[in-house]
Amino acid sequence: MRGLVPRLVGLAPDRRVLVPQEHRAYLPVTLVSGRHGMGRTAVLDALDESYRGRIPVGRVDATRVEQARRSGPAAANTSAVVEILERLVCELAPTVPGAARIRFSRLLPGLFAVSSWHRGDEEEQRLARDRIARLLLACDLEKGTEEDGTGWTYDVSERLADPHRRQHDLAPVTEAVVQQYFERHTRTRAERSVQRWYHERSSGSDDGETALIRLSLRFHQGGDFQDAVERTLTAAFLEDLADAYGRWQRVNRAPRPLVLLDNAHTAAGRRVLDLLLDHRAVPGSDSMDPLVVVATTLGGAEARYPDATTKELPELTHASGWERVVASSPSAGVLVTPLTPLSRGDLLLMLDPARGPLNRHLPSALYALTQGHPQGSSLLCEAVVRAGGEHPVEPDALLDLPADEGRSAGEVLLERLVPQPQLRAHLAPLALARDRVAAQVLTAVAVPVDGGLPGAGLPTVARYLEEEHWTDGAQAPDGTDGPGGSGSAAEPGFVADPFLRALLIHAARRVCAAAEPGRRWADLHGLLLQHHRERGAGHEPDVLRHTLAVGDAERVVSTLTEYFDLWRAERWLEILPYVASAPHPPRGEWSDHRVEIARGGHDHRHTGTDDVHRSVNRLLHALWYLSETYAEPLDDLCEDIGSELAFLSMRHPSGRAVLNEAARSWPAAVRERRPCPTYRPEYGRGPLRGEE
Repeated sequence: MRGLVPRLVGLAPDRRVLVPQEHRAYLPVTLVSGRHGMGRTAVLDALDESYRGRIPVGRVDATRVEQARRSGPAAANTSAVVEILERLVCELAPTVPGAARIRFSRLLPGLFAVSSWHRGDEEEQRLARDRIARLLLACDLEKGTEEDGTGWTYDVSERLADPHRRQHDLAPVTEAVVQQYFERHTRTRAERSVQRWYHERSSGSDDGETALIRLSLRFHQGGDFQDAVERTLTAAFLEDLADAYGRWQRVNRAPRPLVLLDNAHTAAGRRVLDLLLDHRAVPGSDSMDPLVVVATTLGGAEARYPDATTKELPELTHASGWERVVASSPSAGVLVTPLTPLSRGDLLLMLDPARGPLNRHLPSALYALTQGHPQGSSLLCEAVVRAGGEHPVEPDALLDLPADEGRSAGEVLLERLVPQPQLRAHLAPLALARDRVAAQVLTAVAVPVDGGLPGAGLPTVARYLEEEHWTDGAQAPDGTDGPGGSGSAAEPGFVADPFLRALLIHAARRVCAAAEPGRRWADLHGLLLQHHRERGAGHEPDVLRHTLAVGDAERVVSTLTEYFDLWRAERWLEILPYVASAPHPPRGEWSDHRVEIARGGHDHRHTGTDDVHRSVNRLLHALWYLSETYAEPLDDLCEDIGSELAFLSMRHPSGRAVLNEAARSWPAAVRERRPCPTYRPEYGRGPLRGEE
């Protein structure tokens, strides 16, 4: 906002002060990448607010273009590229005080030509009428309102009444459209120049007017022919901009035009960027356009743009560091900058306006929950500030704080991150499943009948998670979470993103509390428990985890105590944190005594058991409590974990060294919210995971 873009545009964001322009020749496409809620659109909002009305600014949301095309009655005869070019022309063409006037002398006749309709097709004619009217008014070719511009297509229809015209259903319309455009809106010299340009683009086989007619016919033919037409229109767009910002504008350092393209990861966004990058990568091109493009993309961009330059935000403060390293590679024209999460310090600043005292652990709990997710952090901090009052907000109540219209912060956040209600209805219970195989078990009973998705249900949800980058791709083809399978200590989840999963599990508790029998919390975990039990050896950790999720800690402790004597210590330590990561039951069905149990407050209830059983009971409840994002890593609990492991090291048949190593390293890992290290059997004390 204050470094890179002002240097590309050549104008300060908040005052009429010229800034030395970076990259006097070729310009990069700046691609801002990040997950949902990271602030991609907010970046474009801020740029739009700063530069709108001061320089030519065009803004398009590629997602909305795709949605409009899919819902339109004539979607088969439209093109996302044409739709986006039309919108950019309508925003860039109007006069901006002090800026160069962009006339689009090449692009407009091309857009008019491809907007032609088949004779007798009233829907196509209506779409063409509306587009032409918008272009006429935006480019100041006609005065009045959009309704006043609709007469243009009726005049074309009058021309078609000439009995001497050809009767092919599209060609005569295009011929009339092209002729009327040149007669009304160009002078003889300009007309010759434009027609010569289209003549040259058609390899010199047609005169300019015939080339435009052929352009329209090929556009409506689709396929590879439409691809060639879209390339021609993109070239016209960029060369018109190069004409508007010619030698004198460059000498005088006139601020460059700015295009903001949101959601460039969509098919429409990718297509437009590809055409622009391809045009800029043409060898020997003498038309260096002045267009500054800032686009946003969901997820990473490395795979699609392998030769792009990637720079972190702080690196862009004084220079972009971009140069076209591979002249012929289109992706070399991209500068990728990932948006980074907020820090704990940022959250402290966001909580400054709060009245009254705050719980000392609240900022850390916020950060543990959101991992610095900007949208989530912002909404939750605002909810904390609004809550205020004499009684500090407790960390475990963050998602229940009131937000918009009396709804909880958790509900509002989930709605923003997953806007479709049907998807939310599916995802909330499925977030309890470890992998796709387990999620399939829940699909038959967990999703409300009136919340059904069109299509194939689970495949639709899985595809949504992948397309919207809510999964990290860690699951293996068989549905397990990578090579460790179900026994791995890695944090599980059919929904891989931890913040989204936390929101969904919170929603599942609320929904299950009011659900009918068969769809309640205990019922769903019972199904998953039975599923993993039937999968056999290697799935014991999942069985224990779902048992703990329904609050049956006694059964879990007894089984872990049994495994303690039967398993190698390395294996036992590997599954213990995984089992303890189980989500707790809904509050109305379960009372939380984990801290008291971890401190030994319930030992008197286990007088009939041995010391190992009581130690495992305390250890499990300490880890279970401290696995919560809102839990403060109290010093005594962290140290008690080390004490219990040290005690157990004296009781294990063969794992004394490994358990002693865990006793030394686990307290610090839990205190710092790092994964608890586990150890390879062949090395004894060698780290397996969680230590570098």
